[in-house]
Amino acid sequence: MDYLLGIFSWYGYVLPFYERITLIKEAGFKAASLWWEDENAPFPMKKESMPRLIREKGLLLENIHVPDNNSDALWSEREPERIGAVQCHVEWLYDCARLGIPKMVMHLNDGAAPPAPNRYGLKSMGELVRVAEELQVTIAVENTRRSDHISYVLRSIQSDYLGFCFDSSHYQLTNKDDFRLLKDGARLVATHLSDNDGVEDRHWLPGHGIINWAALAGSFPKSYRGCLMLEVYPTAGERKDSPQKFLKKAYQKLSDIRKLIKTNKRGDRFNYDRSGKDMSVMRTRQ
Repeated sequence: MDYLLGIFSWYGYVLPFYERITLIKEAGFKAASLWWEDENAPFPMKKESMPRLIREKGLLLENIHVPDNNSDALWSEREPERIGAVQCHVEWLYDCARLGIPKMVMHLNDGAAPPAPNRYGLKSMGELVRVAEELQVTIAVENTRRSDHISYVLRSIQSDYLGFCFDSSHYQLTNKDDFRLLKDGARLVATHLSDNDGVEDRHWLPGHGIINWAALAGSFPKSYRGCLMLEVYPTAGERKDSPQKFLKKAYQKLSDIRKLIKTNKRGDRFNYDRSGKDMSVMRTRQ
């Protein structure tokens, strides 16, 4: 599978939206994703205008990421609180349908101490999936502080319009090198790829942190048909360089991950260089 390579439309440089996506296209990426809120000063932009601009630039808009504040309320036993959270997500699903956006990425929790999986959350997701099926928009629930929310929801609700988004940085912070979620990844529909130091969600380029990318690639499901999507920001050192240089480096690193996944063998590894230099895929002897 020759996965399309994409990057989140916000990649850490304060530029007008159209200039950012122009640079994404010029770097070689074929796809992009959006944070689903208006952009404010110094370069204001209504979110509803962004999908058209991305497509005019010749990029695939694979998904939007909706705000994650108050996601814990989806699991609340307080009905008004739960219904309010559901309604927000219903409105975003309608945005997707109206603007031709095929997937909506969402969080199942947002607090420091998220609630355990329960029947209230299952009721919330059941209501959202019914709307998604009617609108033919796929919901991608993203792994965050508790990956058990993902398995609980996917196991309980069978639908072609419900899958999950794998966030490599979140997974490193919660599950380390246990890639069980990917191994059972028949319902993987989106990716957020970035690296970290095992302490914070840094959104570094792959190879700058401690994630075992060869092990991740070895567990990556062959059934996946979506894009490989970076969700990255520059380090303090990288920010001194131009956005063009950062995007060029980002494209190369994501290309290397695609090579690892296509071979799907743990005998491949990254040549890590945390100084920020380019890394390459290397073959180890079997």
